[in-house]
Amino acid sequence: MKGVLSLEEVEVGYQRSFTLHDVNLDVAPGEVLAVVGPNGVGKSTLIKAASGTLPLRHGSVKIDGVDLHRLRPDDRARRISVVAQALNLPPAFNVLDLVLMGRTPYLGWLERESHRDLEIAWEAMERTETDTMAQRPIGELSGGEQQRVLIARALAQATPVMLMDEPTAHLDLRHQDLLLKLVRKLVEEDHLAVLIALHDLNLVSKFADRVALLSAGTVHLVGRPVDVLTPQELAGVYGIEIHVMTHPIHGKPLVLTGE
Repeated sequence: MKGVLSLEEVEVGYQRSFTLHDVNLDVAPGEVLAVVGPNGVGKSTLIKAASGTLPLRHGSVKIDGVDLHRLRPDDRARRISVVAQALNLPPAFNVLDLVLMGRTPYLGWLERESHRDLEIAWEAMERTETDTMAQRPIGELSGGEQQRVLIARALAQATPVMLMDEPTAHLDLRHQDLLLKLVRKLVEEDHLAVLIALHDLNLVSKFADRVALLSAGTVHLVGRPVDVLTPQELAGVYGIEIHVMTHPIHGKPLVLTGE
């Protein structure tokens, strides 16, 4: 049975060259599928294509069988939310203002947020532990706090699918761990389908249910972390010597480089 999010034979290109081709992926409710691969392989492009905002040369992106590229932007935004890196956020906006933007797809032209919209925004902030900073300007927050606010906005958007593009970039180890634990909790409680692009293979090993390894603009392998994060598969894609051992605490693959 296919997952709630389905990418079928997706091809994306810029000018005359293909960036992604023959991409087939499904993400089921209650699942985190991590997209990994070297720089420039197309991870962020895949997230943009999956969001329905990047034109496809071929193929389709569907949620419950509905083609996202055939929907109006507001209809699409009711089905899929995107958490990007916390860059260039409006520094003067406060946290509540930013989270309330997640309710925009449900509002009519010039319609103001209702009491119910405010309730949904506050609940999203409470679940991400950003409610205590509701009136603080975005520009005063740390990188980890800003990422949690972006997740709160996505939760307020109330979509069954969430896309995340390198949300742990520029965060320290503690905030990387806290952020992905939050994502894991939300996936399990809300049965979200999450497609996330990550660089750190050890974070992928710890938090993802399945891994899609990209190489040469297509999906090289999809499977459980223990099946994908192997020396043979990773070395061939990354072009360096890689060692994988069992983590002594949680028993998942621990990826190391070098001799």
